[in-house]
Order: sequence, then C-alpha cells, then structure tokens
Amino acid sequence: MKTRLSLFLRIFMGCSYGFLYLPIFTLIIFSFNASRQITVWQGFSTQWYTALLQDTVLIRSAWISLQVATCAATLAVVLGTLAATALVRFGRFRGRSFFGILTTAPLVMPEVITGLSLLLLFVGLEQTLGWPKGRGVLTITIAHTTLCMAYVTILVRGRLAEMDRSLEEAALDLGAHPLKVFMTITLPLISPALISGFTRSYFWVAFSLCPFLG
Repeated sequence: MKTRLSLFLRIFMGCSYGFLYLPIFTLIIFSFNASRQITVWQGFSTQWYTALLQDTVLIRSAWISLQVATCAATLAVVLGTLAATALVRFGRFRGRSFFGILTTAPLVMPEVITGLSLLLLFVGLEQTLGWPKGRGVLTITIAHTTLCMAYVTILVRGRLAEMDRSLEEAALDLGAHPLKVFMTITLPLISPALISGFTRSYFWVAFSLCPFLG
C-alpha cells in the first residue's frame, strides 16, 4: 500500500534537498564562468578547467593525497581487523578494557586535539630517536591511519560478534589450521565490514586532503 506524503512533508523535503544541493549546483555552474569574480557572470568558458589540468603542482598534490588515502585505508583495515579480533575472540585479558578505549578514542576526541597530540608525539620521537625525519607524507599517513582504524575496529568488531562461530569450529574439528580457517571462512564472512571500513576511510582521507575534493 503506497502512502502519500502530506504537503508539509513535500515542502520540507524540497527545502532540505535545496539547502544541501543548491550550493553545489551553483558552484558547478559558476565553475564555467569566464570571469575571475564568482559574483559576475561574463559568459561560458572552460578555461579554469584547462588551467587546472595544466597546474602541475596541484596535480602532484592531488596524486600524493590519493596515495596517502590508499595507504592509510589499507593499514587501517589491517590494524583494525587485528584489534577487533583481539577484542572479540581473545576473551577477557589484562588491559582489555583499556585497549578497547584506546581503539575507539579517536572517534570521540576532537580532531584538533588528536592532530596536536600526534604532532607533539612526532616531534618528541624525532628528538629522542631521530625518527621520523621531519613531518611529511609518512607522518600524515600514520595520523590518518590512527583515525581511520577506529572506524574499522568498530565495524569489524560488530561483524565478528554477530557471526556464527559454528562454521569455524566445524573446520577446526576437521583438522583445518586456525590461519586457514580465518582466511577461508572468517575473512569472507567479515568482508562486508572490511570493504565498508576501507571505503569510508579512503574517501574520508581523500576528501580531507585532496585539493580537488576537499
């Protein structure tokens, strides 16, 4: 049975979509403006897109941003999966609660506080250990991996907690190695969480760093 929306809901939805997408649509239109001023329309032109493609510095920075996003998302999936597995499958061990808080702390802490803390950490490590040398792509990747790992840990942890362990137990009873059980049974079952975690992490880092998107 189809339900018809009231006039108020239709107006409210239209205003909401307009509020969200009208600025983006306006920005797209004015990106073809021949004028340097965004408030003055002087005709249709694609000169700014041509200038964008010829800007080697901006192209290089965008490429580095996408590389950082790929590395950070991949490391976040690996480390987040290991952390979630330890929290779900290893029972109650000493420091489990503290470890769980550490893995989810980046989600509730302001990003400014997290960034400043990591900066001070990198400076302290460089002064005491000589690593990392300066701040660059490596430190940016580590910082974003720390943030993205929290998302992946929560997603994979929920997936592992809901998963039926009888399949794993049956494979172990039949003589399969625990690593083989994880690779052939557990990993495919938690793959939706892994894909979701990687996708969210990748686009979050890409949109925050890439000059074309951010």
